[in-house]
Amino acid sequence: MSWRLMTVLVAGLGVAGCNGNPFDNEPDCDAAPFTAGCTTTGTDGSTDGGSTGGSTGGSTGTASIPEALKGNLESVTYSESAGTLTAVIDPLDASPVTVTFVRNATYDTTGYQAFTYQETSSNRIFLALFNTSADGAVTAGVAGSGQFTEMVWGTNYGANTEFSAPTSGGLANYAGTYTGLLNTGVTVPGPGAPFDPSRPARVEGDVLLNADFTNNSVEGGIRNRTVVETGGALANLFLQITEISTDGTFGGTVVFADQTDAGTYAGAFGGTGATAVAGGIEVGPDSTNSDLLERGVFVGDRCAPGDPSPCP
Repeated sequence: MSWRLMTVLVAGLGVAGCNGNPFDNEPDCDAAPFTAGCTTTGTDGSTDGGSTGGSTGGSTGTASIPEALKGNLESVTYSESAGTLTAVIDPLDASPVTVTFVRNATYDTTGYQAFTYQETSSNRIFLALFNTSADGAVTAGVAGSGQFTEMVWGTNYGANTEFSAPTSGGLANYAGTYTGLLNTGVTVPGPGAPFDPSRPARVEGDVLLNADFTNNSVEGGIRNRTVVETGGALANLFLQITEISTDGTFGGTVVFADQTDAGTYAGAFGGTGATAVAGGIEVGPDSTNSDLLERGVFVGDRCAPGDPSPCP
């Protein structure tokens, strides 16, 4: 993304602060996001948060979410069919330990249900975006808020149906949608500048992952990336080849088209025969501005004959 676009983006969102971006906190565990010190697993063997839940509110399975992607989002329970979301966000989420979000379709992105939470006008306003695969096998979502120069945010993903690889191995394609939040956004009236909270700007796009279950590897990309609030285009992202673990999880590096590093990604397959995939990313979406950060998630369904592009 060019510096001109960044300037237009920040100006259009009305965010004040150092270099036009008040939320320049650095990501966690950048040096080695997939080492033991940067991943955690719930005590019940489930995803961080352990109860991401899909359309039926089920548990997430065995995926481990790297700390660099998990961020402040400690746990989530989400039902697509009921349109409900509860979460534990650390720190400074709210008076109750578990926050009950309100469904807010105004901020939906393609494929994702939006939810908001704000305890008072002087407190942070949280925006969350969640999606479940067509068969309910996987779920992913991102949540965040900005205030007092810092972002409180994170991603969550996992399998609702236990993963098993296709018995015959082979290649499989997964197509779906991506959504993300930026560490810049729209100021929401509150206690007055410079204390007003900020609702993060949203990003949406399309994702394609190609998996090889014979050699246990996966790669992919995210294209058509657009800032919803401004219509500004963001660079395509590419998920470099990485290994699929026996539990269906994976993690690797995100790059731009010129192969320069953009960030990290991780995910999990779910369902009998790996029917769906979900995951998260953390990137610097503008290679010319290291202050701009993005966290997002993707959900993809396995392609079947006759499915529209980008499926075969």
